[in-house]
Amino acid sequence: MKERLGKVPQKPGVYLFKDERGQVIYVGKAKALRNRLRSYFQSPSQFLPKVRAMMAKVRDFDYVVTANEVEALILESNLIKSYQPRYNIMLRDDKSYPYLKVTMAEEYPRLVIAREKKDGVSRYFGPYSDVGALRQTIRLLTGIFPVRTCRTLRLGRRPCLKRDIGRCLAPCTGEISREEYMRVVADVCRFLEGDHAGLLAGLEEEMREAADKLEFEKAARLRDTIRAVEKVSEKQKVVLENPWELDVMAFAPVNREMLGLVFKVRAGRVVGKETFELRTVMGEGLKEIVAYFIQRYYSESPDLPREILIPVEPEGREVLETWLSEMKKARVTIKVPHRGTKRQLMVMAEENARLLAEEKERAGEALGALVALAQVLSLETVPSRIECYDVSHLSGEGTVGSMAVLTEGKKDKSAYRRFNLGKDINDDYQALSEILRRRLTRGQEGDPAFLPMPDLVVIDGGLGQVNVAQRAMQEMGITVPVVGLAKKNEEIYFPSQREPLRLPRRHQALHLLQSLRDEAHRFAVTYQRTRRSHNIKQSELDRIAGIGEKRKMALLQAFGSVDAIKNATPEELSRVKGMNRSAAKRVFTFFNSKSGED
Repeated sequence: MKERLGKVPQKPGVYLFKDERGQVIYVGKAKALRNRLRSYFQSPSQFLPKVRAMMAKVRDFDYVVTANEVEALILESNLIKSYQPRYNIMLRDDKSYPYLKVTMAEEYPRLVIAREKKDGVSRYFGPYSDVGALRQTIRLLTGIFPVRTCRTLRLGRRPCLKRDIGRCLAPCTGEISREEYMRVVADVCRFLEGDHAGLLAGLEEEMREAADKLEFEKAARLRDTIRAVEKVSEKQKVVLENPWELDVMAFAPVNREMLGLVFKVRAGRVVGKETFELRTVMGEGLKEIVAYFIQRYYSESPDLPREILIPVEPEGREVLETWLSEMKKARVTIKVPHRGTKRQLMVMAEENARLLAEEKERAGEALGALVALAQVLSLETVPSRIECYDVSHLSGEGTVGSMAVLTEGKKDKSAYRRFNLGKDINDDYQALSEILRRRLTRGQEGDPAFLPMPDLVVIDGGLGQVNVAQRAMQEMGITVPVVGLAKKNEEIYFPSQREPLRLPRRHQALHLLQSLRDEAHRFAVTYQRTRRSHNIKQSELDRIAGIGEKRKMALLQAFGSVDAIKNATPEELSRVKGMNRSAAKRVFTFFNSKSGED
């Protein structure tokens, strides 16, 4: 599951956690799916007990991308009602979902969050699953349509701050008539219903009338409202105006197969999503695939809709419609939507199918590279976990090591590890041996941070480094295949074999090793620079008068270390960029005087 997180899009949507039986146990919504899902895959100690218990049962996850957060909120509620996941009920404490209520019974209606039963007079929109997100929605609405939100309305009083910041029309002051105020309330309702086209047409007409009457302040407010509606453009496709009963089918190629996706819409609500893989044998076209999928899918599904939306008209459409109608005992139609809300639903389904297909395709490519690597290296099994090691230092100082990891062919950054070797080890071979001994010892001791053990070890280096790594593992009684990848000619070295393996530059196994080697190198260099920067900040040079940050960096870049600066002559010091004779003399005196002070 962690491997998939990096491929989840940074888009709003709904995610579903599933247990080992594939049952949905939790449904949630997110503004950015990848960020939200990553938050669940942290140390269990950070979770509340309920979340910890849930994550212990999660074995898979799924997600649905939506156009905006409002859709994600509504879809989350619909899916919870459809699946009734165990952990949603527990975490929600059996509370009813809140609605956005427009209090039409009041003289000047307001926007409120309501959980009570519908009163038959007010307008209700929702339900929503997150009160915090619902409050954000109200802030969005009052920014466009400044209707009141206060509990009590006292006419003739001074307006509150919301009038000053443009978030309330302040009917309490009498500055706006009830007729005009109710037009704004009607616009709010039309906006929430998704009638953006009609709303914009009405606002534009009202703006022109205000301009003709020289009511420029009102015209300017309407102009700003029109721009805000156009900018937000939150067309609610997940909850539809019409109580449609339909299935939306979308398809996307993945490797040599086809992925099929079905959105199920019931009573105007998207209540579920299903995905399937179709293996194409004879190079069938999309029309044939759609026809086959409809026949196979509905022969096993008793839940038949009145309408099926598809991307292309299938072969034998009339026969399929007759067959489906007989099973349902009611008219079933198959259509290709070209415009309107149904077309928007199709676009949403196709986007989700495309994203899922891309994810599966990348997973297939990674597996293919691993199989190729196992073949060229003559490995007994396809490696699941590959570790690569690199050493970095600056002129023998600040030696550090890195371990980068591939799990199932994907970068597993949570498994990366750093090693601080200090000043005692300034030999690359010795450093590499020490890194491997530390890592393998921790693994043998059962440290979860260093488990599982690797299936293949890769060294950033040539024959010498590979032999050192092999010797270190043999002395510890560990038998793991080890190879080295030398940068100069991208050659692969095996222990005790002088002649390297040379693969074609475009070979997928070589690309896999190169990407891992580069990751280990980047990780080591970054760590070494971080430690060097930390040491620079605490340098002895800070104690010398007249040597600021720029001169300190210039000296260290010129000489490489503080020890080299100590041994430099005044003439050598003065030649450094930014230094002069006076500053060079102070540095020389500081390091060469008995007291060590300027």
